[in-house]
Amino acid sequence: MQLFLDPYRVGRRGPEVGLHAATLAAWERPFGRPARLYSLPARPERKGLPELVWIGKEQVVDLATGIPPRALRRAPELSLTGTGPANTIVHGDNLLALAALLPAYREKVKLVFIDPPYNAPGERWPYEDRLYEPPAEGWFGEVGAEDEDPLRHDKWLCMMYPRLELLRDLLSPEGRIFVTMGENEAPRLRLLMNEVFGPGTFLGCAAWHKGPSPGQNAGFLSKTHNYVVVHAKNAAPKPEANLPTTWWTAGEFGDSEEARRELEALFPEREDLFAIPKPTRLVRRIVEAATDPRGGDVVLDCFAGSGTTAQAVLEQNAWDGGDRRFVLVEMAGFANDLTAERVRRVLSGGDRSSSAGFDFYELDEVR
Repeated sequence: MQLFLDPYRVGRRGPEVGLHAATLAAWERPFGRPARLYSLPARPERKGLPELVWIGKEQVVDLATGIPPRALRRAPELSLTGTGPANTIVHGDNLLALAALLPAYREKVKLVFIDPPYNAPGERWPYEDRLYEPPAEGWFGEVGAEDEDPLRHDKWLCMMYPRLELLRDLLSPEGRIFVTMGENEAPRLRLLMNEVFGPGTFLGCAAWHKGPSPGQNAGFLSKTHNYVVVHAKNAAPKPEANLPTTWWTAGEFGDSEEARRELEALFPEREDLFAIPKPTRLVRRIVEAATDPRGGDVVLDCFAGSGTTAQAVLEQNAWDGGDRRFVLVEMAGFANDLTAERVRRVLSGGDRSSSAGFDFYELDEVR
Protein backbone atom coordinates (compact mmCIF):
# COMPACT_ATOMS: atom_id res chain seq x y z
CA MET A 1 0.00 0.00 0.00
CA GLN A 2 1.30 3.42 -0.92
CA LEU A 3 0.93 5.97 1.84
CA PHE A 4 1.43 9.72 1.66
CA LEU A 5 0.57 12.72 3.75
CA ASP A 6 -2.63 14.59 3.03
CA PRO A 7 -1.41 17.93 1.59
CA TYR A 8 -4.71 19.78 2.04
CA ARG A 9 -4.07 22.07 4.94
CA VAL A 10 -5.54 25.40 5.84
CA GLY A 11 -2.77 27.68 7.01
CA ARG A 12 -1.50 31.21 6.82
CA ARG A 13 1.02 32.30 4.23
CA GLY A 14 4.58 31.22 4.25
CA PRO A 15 5.56 27.69 5.22
CA GLU A 16 6.37 24.95 2.79
CA VAL A 17 4.90 21.61 3.73
CA GLY A 18 6.90 18.42 3.34
CA LEU A 19 5.26 15.54 1.46
CA HIS A 20 5.84 11.84 1.24
CA ALA A 21 8.33 10.70 -1.41
CA ALA A 22 5.56 9.31 -3.62
CA THR A 23 3.91 12.71 -3.92
CA LEU A 24 7.26 14.43 -4.38
CA ALA A 25 8.11 12.12 -7.26
CA ALA A 26 4.68 12.53 -8.83
CA TRP A 27 5.23 16.29 -8.87
CA GLU A 28 8.86 16.36 -9.95
CA ARG A 29 8.28 14.22 -13.03
CA PRO A 30 6.00 16.67 -14.87
CA PHE A 31 7.23 19.96 -13.43
CA GLY A 32 10.93 19.24 -13.13
CA ARG A 33 11.43 20.97 -9.77
CA PRO A 34 10.88 20.14 -6.11
CA ALA A 35 7.32 19.90 -4.89
CA ARG A 36 6.14 22.85 -2.84
CA LEU A 37 2.80 23.92 -1.48
CA TYR A 38 2.17 27.58 -2.15
CA SER A 39 -0.05 30.06 -0.41
CA LEU A 40 0.02 32.93 -2.85
CA PRO A 41 -1.07 36.56 -2.50
CA ALA A 42 -4.82 36.81 -2.85
CA ARG A 43 -7.32 39.60 -3.39
CA PRO A 44 -6.97 42.43 -0.87
CA GLU A 45 -10.26 41.48 0.78
CA ARG A 46 -8.82 38.02 1.52
CA LYS A 47 -5.71 39.32 3.28
CA GLY A 48 -5.16 37.62 6.61
CA LEU A 49 -7.72 34.88 5.96
CA PRO A 50 -6.77 31.19 5.93
CA GLU A 51 -6.13 29.73 2.50
CA LEU A 52 -6.29 26.25 1.05
CA VAL A 53 -2.93 25.21 -0.40
CA TRP A 54 -2.25 22.37 -2.82
CA ILE A 55 0.25 21.19 -5.40
CA GLY A 56 -0.20 23.10 -8.66
CA LYS A 57 -1.81 26.19 -7.16
CA GLU A 58 1.10 28.33 -8.30
CA GLN A 59 0.26 27.44 -11.90
CA VAL A 60 -3.50 28.05 -11.75
CA VAL A 61 -3.95 30.93 -9.32
CA ASP A 62 -3.65 33.52 -12.09
CA LEU A 63 -4.89 31.32 -14.92
CA ALA A 64 -8.35 32.90 -14.99
CA THR A 65 -6.82 36.23 -16.06
CA GLY A 66 -4.45 34.81 -18.67
CA ILE A 67 -6.65 32.57 -20.81
CA PRO A 68 -6.09 32.87 -24.58
CA PRO A 69 -9.11 34.65 -26.08
CA ARG A 70 -11.69 32.68 -28.01
CA ALA A 71 -14.53 33.86 -30.22
CA LEU A 72 -18.07 32.51 -30.02
CA ARG A 73 -19.21 31.42 -33.48
CA ARG A 74 -22.96 30.93 -33.83
CA ALA A 75 -24.01 27.74 -35.59
CA PRO A 76 -27.38 28.61 -37.17
CA GLU A 77 -28.02 25.04 -38.31
CA LEU A 78 -27.88 23.85 -34.67
CA SER A 79 -29.75 26.80 -33.16
CA LEU A 80 -33.50 26.92 -32.54
CA THR A 81 -35.15 30.15 -33.59
CA GLY A 82 -37.47 31.74 -31.05
CA THR A 83 -38.87 35.12 -30.13
CA GLY A 84 -38.69 34.66 -26.37
CA PRO A 85 -35.72 35.04 -23.98
CA ALA A 86 -32.30 34.75 -25.64
CA ASN A 87 -30.93 31.42 -24.44
CA THR A 88 -27.40 30.20 -25.20
CA ILE A 89 -25.65 26.83 -25.51
CA VAL A 90 -21.87 26.78 -26.01
CA HIS A 91 -19.92 23.72 -27.15
CA GLY A 92 -16.35 23.87 -25.90
CA ASP A 93 -14.00 23.67 -22.94
CA ASN A 94 -15.74 25.54 -20.17
CA LEU A 95 -12.58 27.34 -19.01
CA LEU A 96 -12.20 28.90 -22.45
CA ALA A 97 -15.95 29.37 -22.85
CA LEU A 98 -16.39 31.20 -19.54
CA ALA A 99 -13.62 33.61 -20.52
CA ALA A 100 -15.30 34.13 -23.91
CA LEU A 101 -18.62 34.88 -22.17
CA LEU A 102 -17.13 37.56 -19.90
CA PRO A 103 -17.49 40.52 -22.31
CA ALA A 104 -21.24 39.95 -22.62
CA TYR A 105 -22.10 38.52 -19.20
CA ARG A 106 -19.70 40.01 -16.64
CA GLU A 107 -21.71 40.63 -13.44
CA LYS A 108 -24.96 39.79 -15.25
CA VAL A 109 -25.57 36.20 -14.10
CA LYS A 110 -28.11 35.93 -11.29
CA LEU A 111 -27.69 32.22 -10.62
CA VAL A 112 -24.90 29.73 -11.24
CA PHE A 113 -25.84 26.08 -10.81
CA ILE A 114 -23.09 23.52 -11.40
CA ASP A 115 -22.68 19.81 -10.79
CA PRO A 116 -18.90 19.39 -11.19
CA PRO A 117 -17.64 16.03 -12.41
CA TYR A 118 -14.83 13.77 -11.24
CA ASN A 119 -15.64 13.73 -7.54
CA ALA A 120 -16.29 9.98 -7.16
CA PRO A 121 -13.24 8.21 -5.67
CA GLY A 122 -13.20 5.41 -8.25
CA GLU A 123 -13.78 7.64 -11.27
CA ARG A 124 -10.94 8.13 -13.75
CA TRP A 125 -10.96 11.28 -15.84
CA PRO A 126 -8.85 13.24 -18.34
CA TYR A 127 -7.07 16.37 -17.15
CA GLU A 128 -6.52 18.58 -20.20
CA ASP A 129 -5.98 22.18 -18.97
CA ARG A 130 -2.85 22.72 -21.07
CA LEU A 131 -2.51 26.40 -20.29
CA TYR A 132 0.39 26.22 -17.86
CA GLU A 133 3.55 28.15 -18.69
CA PRO A 134 5.75 26.26 -19.23
CA PRO A 135 3.65 23.20 -20.09
CA ALA A 136 3.94 20.35 -17.60
CA GLU A 137 4.32 17.17 -19.58
CA GLY A 138 3.10 14.14 -17.69
CA TRP A 139 0.67 16.19 -15.58
CA PHE A 140 -2.01 15.67 -18.20
CA GLY A 141 -3.84 12.63 -19.46
CA GLU A 142 -5.95 10.23 -17.41
CA VAL A 143 -6.22 10.88 -13.69
CA GLY A 144 -6.32 7.65 -11.75
CA ALA A 145 -8.70 6.50 -9.06
CA GLU A 146 -8.23 7.54 -5.44
CA ASP A 147 -5.77 4.74 -4.63
CA GLU A 148 -3.84 5.11 -7.91
CA ASP A 149 -2.95 8.77 -8.28
CA PRO A 150 -1.44 10.63 -5.29
CA LEU A 151 -2.12 13.97 -7.00
CA ARG A 152 -5.75 13.25 -7.89
CA HIS A 153 -7.21 15.81 -5.47
CA ASP A 154 -4.60 18.40 -6.48
CA LYS A 155 -5.61 18.05 -10.12
CA TRP A 156 -9.28 18.36 -9.22
CA LEU A 157 -8.56 21.58 -7.32
CA CYS A 158 -6.46 22.85 -10.24
CA MET A 159 -9.43 22.17 -12.52
CA MET A 160 -11.96 23.88 -10.25
CA TYR A 161 -10.07 26.98 -9.07
CA PRO A 162 -9.89 29.05 -12.28
CA ARG A 163 -13.44 28.10 -13.23
CA LEU A 164 -14.80 29.30 -9.90
CA GLU A 165 -12.84 32.53 -10.28
CA LEU A 166 -14.45 33.15 -13.67
CA LEU A 167 -17.89 32.24 -12.35
CA ARG A 168 -17.45 34.78 -9.56
CA ASP A 169 -16.67 37.45 -12.16
CA LEU A 170 -19.79 36.50 -14.12
CA LEU A 171 -22.13 36.62 -11.11
CA SER A 172 -24.11 39.81 -10.56
CA PRO A 173 -23.63 41.65 -7.24
CA GLU A 174 -26.83 39.96 -5.99
CA GLY A 175 -25.99 36.62 -7.59
CA ARG A 176 -25.67 33.22 -5.95
CA ILE A 177 -23.92 29.98 -6.81
CA PHE A 178 -25.22 26.50 -5.96
CA VAL A 179 -22.79 23.57 -6.31
CA THR A 180 -23.83 19.94 -5.92
CA MET A 181 -21.10 17.65 -4.67
CA GLY A 182 -20.52 14.14 -3.39
CA GLU A 183 -18.74 13.61 -0.10
CA ASN A 184 -15.37 12.69 -1.64
CA GLU A 185 -14.47 16.26 -2.66
CA ALA A 186 -16.96 18.14 -0.46
CA PRO A 187 -14.43 19.11 2.25
CA ARG A 188 -12.04 20.61 -0.32
CA LEU A 189 -14.89 22.30 -2.17
CA ARG A 190 -16.04 24.06 1.01
CA LEU A 191 -12.55 25.41 1.66
CA LEU A 192 -12.01 26.36 -1.97
CA MET A 193 -15.27 28.27 -2.24
CA ASN A 194 -14.56 30.10 1.01
CA GLU A 195 -11.30 31.25 -0.54
CA VAL A 196 -12.73 32.27 -3.93
CA PHE A 197 -15.93 33.92 -2.67
CA GLY A 198 -14.98 34.77 0.91
CA PRO A 199 -16.24 33.07 4.09
CA GLY A 200 -18.74 35.90 4.68
CA THR A 201 -20.59 34.87 1.51
CA PHE A 202 -21.43 31.35 2.66
CA LEU A 203 -25.22 30.90 2.79
CA GLY A 204 -25.49 27.25 3.72
CA CYS A 205 -24.89 23.62 2.83
CA ALA A 206 -27.90 21.40 2.23
CA ALA A 207 -27.97 17.61 2.21
CA TRP A 208 -30.06 16.35 -0.70
CA HIS A 209 -31.44 12.81 -0.40
CA LYS A 210 -30.68 11.59 -3.90
CA GLY A 211 -31.33 7.92 -3.16
CA PRO A 212 -28.99 5.04 -4.07
CA SER A 213 -26.86 5.43 -7.19
CA PRO A 214 -25.04 2.78 -9.24
CA GLY A 215 -21.55 2.05 -7.92
CA GLN A 216 -21.88 4.32 -4.88
CA ASN A 217 -23.28 1.94 -2.30
CA ALA A 218 -20.19 -0.11 -1.53
CA GLY A 219 -18.45 0.42 1.78
CA PHE A 220 -19.36 0.71 5.42
CA LEU A 221 -22.20 3.21 4.79
CA SER A 222 -24.31 3.46 1.65
CA LYS A 223 -24.12 6.92 0.10
CA THR A 224 -27.66 8.16 -0.45
CA HIS A 225 -27.14 11.92 -0.23
CA ASN A 226 -25.20 14.69 -1.93
CA TYR A 227 -24.37 18.15 -0.70
CA VAL A 228 -25.48 21.48 -2.17
CA VAL A 229 -23.08 24.26 -1.21
CA VAL A 230 -24.44 27.80 -1.56
CA HIS A 231 -22.52 31.10 -1.69
CA ALA A 232 -23.49 34.65 -2.56
CA LYS A 233 -21.35 36.87 -4.80
CA ASN A 234 -20.92 39.40 -2.01
CA ALA A 235 -21.18 39.23 1.75
CA ALA A 236 -24.54 40.61 2.83
CA PRO A 237 -27.26 40.00 5.42
CA LYS A 238 -28.92 36.72 4.58
CA PRO A 239 -32.30 37.25 2.92
CA GLU A 240 -35.35 35.24 3.79
CA ALA A 241 -34.96 31.84 2.22
CA ASN A 242 -37.40 30.46 -0.31
CA LEU A 243 -36.04 26.99 0.36
CA PRO A 244 -36.84 24.77 3.35
CA THR A 245 -34.31 23.41 5.82
CA THR A 246 -30.88 22.10 4.88
CA TRP A 247 -32.37 18.60 4.55
CA TRP A 248 -33.80 18.28 1.02
CA THR A 249 -35.99 15.22 0.68
CA ALA A 250 -36.43 13.17 -2.46
CA GLY A 251 -40.17 13.72 -2.18
CA GLU A 252 -39.75 17.46 -2.62
CA PHE A 253 -36.62 17.73 -4.75
CA GLY A 254 -36.61 14.49 -6.71
CA ASP A 255 -33.94 11.81 -6.72
CA SER A 256 -31.50 10.07 -9.06
CA GLU A 257 -34.03 7.46 -10.16
CA GLU A 258 -36.53 10.15 -11.11
CA ALA A 259 -33.81 11.94 -13.09
CA ARG A 260 -32.95 8.75 -14.95
CA ARG A 261 -36.60 8.15 -15.86
CA GLU A 262 -36.95 11.74 -17.11
CA LEU A 263 -34.03 11.32 -19.46
CA GLU A 264 -35.18 7.92 -20.71
CA ALA A 265 -38.65 9.33 -21.45
CA LEU A 266 -37.10 12.06 -23.60
CA PHE A 267 -34.64 9.69 -25.33
CA PRO A 268 -36.34 6.27 -25.47
CA GLU A 269 -34.16 5.23 -28.41
CA ARG A 270 -30.83 5.76 -26.63
CA GLU A 271 -28.90 3.55 -24.25
CA ASP A 272 -25.83 5.80 -23.79
CA LEU A 273 -27.46 8.27 -21.41
CA PHE A 274 -26.05 9.69 -18.18
CA ALA A 275 -25.98 7.12 -15.40
CA ILE A 276 -26.57 9.68 -12.63
CA PRO A 277 -28.23 12.88 -13.98
CA LYS A 278 -29.81 15.47 -11.70
CA PRO A 279 -33.63 15.65 -11.48
CA THR A 280 -35.34 18.67 -12.98
CA ARG A 281 -37.24 19.25 -9.73
CA LEU A 282 -34.00 19.81 -7.82
CA VAL A 283 -32.72 22.46 -10.21
CA ARG A 284 -36.15 24.01 -10.68
CA ARG A 285 -36.55 24.59 -6.92
CA ILE A 286 -33.16 26.31 -6.90
CA VAL A 287 -34.12 28.45 -9.91
CA GLU A 288 -37.38 29.43 -8.21
CA ALA A 289 -35.61 30.39 -4.97
CA ALA A 290 -32.62 32.26 -6.41
CA THR A 291 -34.12 34.20 -9.33
CA ASP A 292 -36.98 36.58 -10.07
CA PRO A 293 -39.65 35.67 -12.62
CA ARG A 294 -39.40 39.01 -14.42
CA GLY A 295 -36.32 40.98 -15.35
CA GLY A 296 -34.52 38.50 -17.61
CA ASP A 297 -32.42 36.82 -14.90
CA VAL A 298 -29.60 34.70 -16.37
CA VAL A 299 -29.01 31.15 -15.12
CA LEU A 300 -25.59 29.67 -15.99
CA ASP A 301 -24.47 26.04 -15.94
CA CYS A 302 -20.95 25.41 -17.26
CA PHE A 303 -21.05 21.64 -16.62
CA ALA A 304 -24.29 21.28 -18.56
CA GLY A 305 -24.22 17.53 -19.16
CA SER A 306 -27.65 16.31 -20.22
CA GLY A 307 -29.18 19.81 -20.06
CA THR A 308 -31.24 19.52 -16.87
CA THR A 309 -30.70 23.19 -16.04
CA ALA A 310 -32.20 24.33 -19.34
CA GLN A 311 -35.30 22.21 -18.79
CA ALA A 312 -35.66 23.53 -15.23
CA VAL A 313 -35.52 27.15 -16.44
CA LEU A 314 -38.05 26.50 -19.23
CA GLU A 315 -40.45 24.72 -16.88
CA GLN A 316 -40.22 27.41 -14.21
CA ASN A 317 -40.83 30.12 -16.80
CA ALA A 318 -43.88 28.23 -18.03
CA TRP A 319 -45.14 27.92 -14.46
CA ASP A 320 -44.83 31.54 -13.33
CA GLY A 321 -44.72 33.42 -16.64
CA GLY A 322 -41.05 34.27 -16.16
CA ASP A 323 -38.54 35.47 -18.71
CA ARG A 324 -35.39 33.90 -17.26
CA ARG A 325 -32.62 32.93 -19.68
CA PHE A 326 -30.20 30.02 -19.55
CA VAL A 327 -26.56 29.81 -20.62
CA LEU A 328 -25.16 26.29 -20.88
CA VAL A 329 -21.60 25.18 -21.59
CA GLU A 330 -20.72 21.59 -22.45
CA MET A 331 -17.34 20.42 -23.75
CA ALA A 332 -18.24 16.86 -24.74
CA GLY A 333 -19.21 15.79 -28.22
CA PHE A 334 -22.83 15.29 -27.12
CA ALA A 335 -23.35 19.05 -26.67
CA ASN A 336 -25.60 19.06 -29.74
CA ASP A 337 -27.14 15.58 -29.83
CA LEU A 338 -27.90 15.35 -26.11
CA THR A 339 -27.62 18.71 -24.33
CA ALA A 340 -29.20 20.84 -27.07
CA GLU A 341 -31.40 18.01 -28.32
CA ARG A 342 -32.99 17.72 -24.89
CA VAL A 343 -34.00 21.38 -25.10
CA ARG A 344 -35.46 20.81 -28.57
CA ARG A 345 -37.49 17.83 -27.39
CA VAL A 346 -38.72 19.57 -24.22
CA LEU A 347 -39.93 22.50 -26.32
CA SER A 348 -41.47 20.36 -29.06
CA GLY A 349 -43.36 18.28 -26.52
CA GLY A 350 -44.45 21.10 -24.26
CA ASP A 351 -46.05 24.51 -24.32
CA ARG A 352 -44.46 26.56 -27.13
CA SER A 353 -46.50 29.66 -26.27
CA SER A 354 -43.31 31.22 -24.86
CA SER A 355 -41.64 30.88 -28.29
CA ALA A 356 -38.42 29.98 -26.52
CA GLY A 357 -35.36 29.06 -28.52
CA PHE A 358 -31.59 29.10 -28.19
CA ASP A 359 -28.43 30.06 -30.03
CA PHE A 360 -25.82 27.31 -30.35
CA TYR A 361 -22.18 28.43 -30.40
CA GLU A 362 -18.81 26.84 -31.09
CA LEU A 363 -15.53 28.20 -29.78
CA ASP A 364 -13.12 29.58 -32.37
CA GLU A 365 -9.62 30.93 -32.00
CA VAL A 366 -9.34 34.68 -32.43
CA ARG A 367 -7.56 35.53 -35.67
